[in-house]
Amino acid sequence: MAEEDWSEAKAWMRATRERIGMTQHDVAVLANLTVDMVKKYESEKYRIQPSDRMREMLEHYLAEHRRAVAAIVERHRGETRVTLSFSRVSDLPDDMPDWIKSESSVKRHAAAVREAAVLLEAEGVAITYTYMPEETK
Repeated sequence: MAEEDWSEAKAWMRATRERIGMTQHDVAVLANLTVDMVKKYESEKYRIQPSDRMREMLEHYLAEHRRAVAAIVERHRGETRVTLSFSRVSDLPDDMPDWIKSESSVKRHAAAVREAAVLLEAEGVAITYTYMPEETK
């Protein structure tokens, strides 16, 4: 395999992971790998190509991300001013398994909000931000 193919796959993995709001820890948990292995998949220092399974997993979450972004943009299309909300903290209990926390990450929601904001701003929409109100128990 050519060197640029290694570099491209590693760069795609990192860019996609960051774009969709996942940490290396999130990816490691969901792929049943160590964080060190995820780091090696992303680093050009190592000749370890990200697996097809890893690529498929990230493509799955990228598709979810794109759907979330599209839903936000469509909900606000045609408006001149929009307020977008971020979550303060995860509403998941602390004792939930790591893989559920990684899948339901508030970081993933924030990534979708940021990307939607860029698209809406490109259409001339003025964006303001707020935090979602905390749930009352």
